[in-house]
Amino acid sequence: TRGARVDQGAARAAFQTVPYVVPNPYVEAASFEPAPFNVTGRGDRRMEFRGLPSSCTIRIYTVRGDLVQTLRHEGSFEGFVAWNLRTKDNLEVAPGLYVFHVEAPGIGTHMGKFAIIK
Repeated sequence: TRGARVDQGAARAAFQTVPYVVPNPYVEAASFEPAPFNVTGRGDRRMEFRGLPSSCTIRIYTVRGDLVQTLRHEGSFEGFVAWNLRTKDNLEVAPGLYVFHVEAPGIGTHMGKFAIIK
């Protein structure tokens, strides 16, 4: 048998339009999140970045360009990273528009946007 590998050419071609955020826009008490809200409280707050290459860095910025959080996706073929909606200083993010930048060494970069509504 042979171990799993990534074809760089195919990864570059697929990376041009794929990365996205779920749910977008994020709305308080989204059905995407686990836990029964009316019984146990708010539950986990989270968004997922999907369609990612096996190794990449995701940086989240405000529309003013301030860095909010940096997430890393290393060596997984699942293609997603969950974010708990906390800043790099462990504070809850404010509602508004955000920009994310996915950087995958040897494959390329991608930028996208998402909204948080409370």
